[in-house]
Amino acid sequence: MPISKVHSSYVSNNKGSCNKLAEYLEKENSEISKMIDSAEFSSHIDLLKTMKQGFFSHNQTDCSFFEVVDAIDNNIKKLGKNDAKFFAPTINFSKNEQRHLIEKITKRKDVESVLDLTPKEFSLYNKAIIDYAREVMNNYAANFNRQDKGLKDGSDLVYFGRVEHFRKHKGFDSEVKNGEAKTGDFKSGLQSHVHIIVSRKDITQKMKLDPTVKDKKTQRKIGGNAYTVGFSRNAWINLNEQAFNRLFNYQRPALEMFEVQKTIKNGSPSAIDLILKNNPTYNTPDFQEDLRKKKKRKNRFRL
Repeated sequence: MPISKVHSSYVSNNKGSCNKLAEYLEKENSEISKMIDSAEFSSHIDLLKTMKQGFFSHNQTDCSFFEVVDAIDNNIKKLGKNDAKFFAPTINFSKNEQRHLIEKITKRKDVESVLDLTPKEFSLYNKAIIDYAREVMNNYAANFNRQDKGLKDGSDLVYFGRVEHFRKHKGFDSEVKNGEAKTGDFKSGLQSHVHIIVSRKDITQKMKLDPTVKDKKTQRKIGGNAYTVGFSRNAWINLNEQAFNRLFNYQRPALEMFEVQKTIKNGSPSAIDLILKNNPTYNTPDFQEDLRKKKKRKNRFRL
């Protein structure tokens, strides 16, 4: 499933300006500029130039760094010095999801990297990811359950996103530890993902929205005013999975479903056995070894 994670921040404290995070998200354009300088073929240069892009909001594309910082940093009415000012969700796709999306757009099955695409194909692929990210942010807004207060979809939020198509190896990656790659090398294959910067306050600056709270859907009352608090991260992931399936006509295999993955990770042996009984093709030696390691970790924490 598309892995939608909520982060307090990514590279900086989220109690101040989002400047450092926005600056960090400019990194891919810098890398692409270096790739353009060293490219040998004009067709390759044309594709790389197409890949350079700005931020997107719910209704705009190619928003500048300064627009992002100005909008997020000034949407903080009645937030205290130690309050979170923004959050940094990410959207990560499986290889199968990326291949499906590319095949749907290009009708090609030979694409192993975004560098195999034509400029037109890349633009369509990138647009599809942005369209999906906006749907994810519709789900984000709806998941706070404050429709009666005016929070209905992503247009009621202040957020900006950035699509990235490359990742680099880090020191803890198994490929680096095994000597197959060096820290800082580009990872092979399809690596598309999305970073979001979303304000703590809605666009009217009347509501505080915190996706990291433990409450899932709690009714509270101050004076005579009743309101709902909470954010279910599991519900958000489920909604995003359903949105991907619907938007891109993806026939998701059972093992890629969020609820199945959650059961495999945290479920009882009987629940896992039921999954394997209903999906015997997954019962491979590698799968059993993965289960064994997970059970070993769970038992270790029980001691």
